[in-house]
Amino acid sequence: MGFFVPPFGRDRTALIQREHSYPAAETAGYVVRIQTPSRLVITVTLIAAQSIDGFITRNDEPGTAFCSKEDQEYFFKALMSFDSLIMGRKTYELSRDAIHASRATNKLRKIWTREPELWKANEILESVEFTADQPKAILEELEKRGRRECVLLGGSELYTAFLEKELVDRMFITVEPRLFGSGKKLATREISSQFALEETSRLSTNVLLLKYRKN
Repeated sequence: MGFFVPPFGRDRTALIQREHSYPAAETAGYVVRIQTPSRLVITVTLIAAQSIDGFITRNDEPGTAFCSKEDQEYFFKALMSFDSLIMGRKTYELSRDAIHASRATNKLRKIWTREPELWKANEILESVEFTADQPKAILEELEKRGRRECVLLGGSELYTAFLEKELVDRMFITVEPRLFGSGKKLATREISSQFALEETSRLSTNVLLLKYRKN
């Protein structure tokens, strides 16, 4: 079986999943198949907390020690709805003891690092795994393993990598009533992406939770 070569050139031949009928003069007896881009089934949610001026860390301090008690309570409840978690290596190191002490055996944690081989001793199959794969490849693997609700937990490089590829479906952003003046931003590079505000709620009198969905 051959493929129809469109009139705009042989180097742009399209493969297709559905067969279509074209006039004989155009197709010369070939079957035309059009391949539509595959869509991921897994839903990806980015969760982050930031200051009023948009920093997810306080100056050079790692982690989210600046977050309010109300946000911490919300965060741990929110994690219950996800079956897979992706975080950067630095985020993992900050929470390593709590992660390995966790009894949540149904959650698969993927740790994104340039050198996963250095962390093999810390791996627990189906619980804590290290990877250097690209964002979409990680999600495709999780999907093949039956995972459907994934959450991104930072830091900035991880957030940026997934946002750049437009792989984030939702963002849950806590805004803490603080000003830092410096620190790490949610995204570290220029990104052109638009989200719609779905829900606004108060975690306390001064702490806001904003929920966005990709347009």
